Formats: sequence, C-alpha cells, structure tokens
Amino acid sequence: MIQAQKFTFEYDRVEDRLKMLVNYDSVNSRIDFFITRAMLFRLIPVIEQILIKAEVNALKEAPKVHRENIHVNSKGIRLAPEQKTDTSTMKLLDQKHIFLLGKVDFQFNPKTSSVTMILSAENEPKCSARLTSENFSQVMNAMIGAVPHTSWGIASNILAI
Repeated sequence: MIQAQKFTFEYDRVEDRLKMLVNYDSVNSRIDFFITRAMLFRLIPVIEQILIKAEVNALKEAPKVHRENIHVNSKGIRLAPEQKTDTSTMKLLDQKHIFLLGKVDFQFNPKTSSVTMILSAENEPKCSARLTSENFSQVMNAMIGAVPHTSWGIASNILAI
C-alpha cells in the first residue's frame, strides 16, 4: 500500500469529477483517484465529525510543535513556495489509470490527535496517510477548495467549524 506524502486536487471538467493526485511527483508511489460528487457528499459529514473531534481534543491539550512531511497542493489556496505544485512534473508523470475512489476509512486517535486515512478502490486499500489533525484539516479544505461549488451545490466554507 502506498504511503501518501503529498495531496494535490484539481477538478476535471470533462469527467465532472474531482481528481486527487497522491505523491504527484514520484514515479514509484504516485496514485491518482477520481472523487465523484456522490462520494464527496458521503464524505463531508464524516470529515466534519473528525474535524470537530480534533478541535475538541486540541482544546484539552497544550499546543505541540510537530512537523510532518505532508504537502497539500491545490489551485486557489496560497501555499509556501516549497509546497507549490510543479505542474510540469505532474503532467510528465501523469498516470494512465485513474482509480475511482470507492471507500475511505478514517481513524481518529485522540492520544496523538492524528487521523489515519485509508483510500480504497476496486475493493482494496490502495493508499494510506497518517496526518496530524492540522494536516488533515489542510488536506480536506484543499479538496473542498478544488470543487466547482456552484455546479456541485457545495458551499466553499462547508468545513468551517
């Protein structure tokens, strides 16, 4: 199973699907997923619950300084220069097969305030990521930021807590 380090989101107008590129700049560990509108509607309530748990958990604990090697890339969201998507690399390493995201398992660990995501397609796990609650929030907000809000009927601030 691939370990996710980078998440990049873009909307594919032809497919009318959200495209999630995991590790876009790695030949050996890149995997691409299509996320349908219906799948996103199923994910949003679960994501909101995890964000609420993470927020409540953060209020209980003293702040921790923790750095992860997770990069979130999306058009429309300002990122530090070292986190910008290299679009030439993204196209050069374009995947011929894009998996249709079939299932996402989320596990929230209140002790570490981390979220583990397991992304599945074709009835088998393909990719996993262990994220701090802050990274999880960034990834999910980047995903929502790439959605065509009006045509999909999703508010741009839907994950605001």
